[in-house]
Amino acid sequence: MEIVLIIIAAVIGRWLARILKQPTVLGELVAGIIIGNIGFWFDMPIFTLIMELSNVEEIFRVICSSGISVAEGVRHVYSPTQLTDGEIGNQLLAILTGTHAPRYIIMGFTLWLFSGLGIIILLFMVGLDTSIADMKNVGRQATMVALFGVAIPLILGIVISYWILLESSISFRLFLGATLSATSIGITARLFKDLNQIQDKTVQIILGAAVIDDIIGLILLAIVVAIATAGELDLLLILRISILSIMFLGAVFFFGERLVRWTLVNRFDQKNQKLLYSICLAFTLSLVANLIGLSSIVGAFAAGLILSESYFTKSSSDKATIKDLIAPLEAVFTPIFFVLMGMQVNLTTFLMEDAIWLSLSITAVAILGKLLSGIFAGRQNDRLSIGIGMVPRGEVGLIFAIIGKSLGVFSNTIFSAVVFMVIVTTLITPVLLKWSVNRNPSASIG
Repeated sequence: MEIVLIIIAAVIGRWLARILKQPTVLGELVAGIIIGNIGFWFDMPIFTLIMELSNVEEIFRVICSSGISVAEGVRHVYSPTQLTDGEIGNQLLAILTGTHAPRYIIMGFTLWLFSGLGIIILLFMVGLDTSIADMKNVGRQATMVALFGVAIPLILGIVISYWILLESSISFRLFLGATLSATSIGITARLFKDLNQIQDKTVQIILGAAVIDDIIGLILLAIVVAIATAGELDLLLILRISILSIMFLGAVFFFGERLVRWTLVNRFDQKNQKLLYSICLAFTLSLVANLIGLSSIVGAFAAGLILSESYFTKSSSDKATIKDLIAPLEAVFTPIFFVLMGMQVNLTTFLMEDAIWLSLSITAVAILGKLLSGIFAGRQNDRLSIGIGMVPRGEVGLIFAIIGKSLGVFSNTIFSAVVFMVIVTTLITPVLLKWSVNRNPSASIG
């Protein structure tokens, strides 16, 4: 029934978005925020679990790595003040240790799994609409946008940290800068897919820059986590992630098509080969990307990038394309991702007066930093659309914020401000991109 509720919310959200002439992904996000907070305010256990899903993941990671009890895991993640009567930590403790705990945990895990499948399938579909040749054509521009898209917000984040907290630690300054430098490819990719403009040159630059941005962001994350936990740089970890990332993407770009030809066997199960091979390739490269420290969606995008209809033996009984076969899966799972992401936004975190000013300041810096990165895409490209396309932080920004909070680098107020920034940049990007794309109806955005 939870899946039914989420799908219904996604359908209604998309319908309202179309009426208001807004991107459908915006409708899904807002629908998630609304139903998530209503359920949370009525103290419905599953909604509380979803609202705190990132912390639940951390709790079970601690439990699995150390063998402590669920109660001890909750106390490890939440502060004593959050475990008092009526506070979120105490509510979650009651849910995870209560009579119906196994049911709620399984429900939460299922929603988390379906959500993960949704974003993987979406990026695989985006990759199918792209080609390696197109990515190579925009490689220089994408690299420049990515480098400055990380460097500018990082510097601005460090600068503004001195104004926010004069006596803050170097860990805080670097973590805030790293959080502002992150980019979420999922929101932008979904929007351009809805607009049927994945193959536009400007879109290729944005997607290429987002992939490179993800790699640089993870290296930054490794650096700031090392500083926060050990008080020193873990150069070996940084070097390992850098080398493996370059090797992975280099192998995909230069040997990916050969990999498909070597592993695809057309004589087995020709009726279902397109669907089964495509899914296996997407999941396999997602796993490889995850194992080397990259986001799994980078692997899914790479899988779509190297796959082509020409590799499959044509059969008179199978006229459907790869996209035709994957589209129904995307229609079911991808909306779950965006609705679930909206359901994890707690609106009550923005009721604190201090958090409002911090939120506005951090959000302004976050938007400005990415907009400026579009300048380096070259005069021949739509620099404004490219800059806007790099603005959303989405799930990537939330991951940075949650890690910062779990390490004690971010206070509750700073965390609320960062979450506000993530929400605003995620929600305004579809609106601004649609305006930017349509501001000159007679021309393509590229």
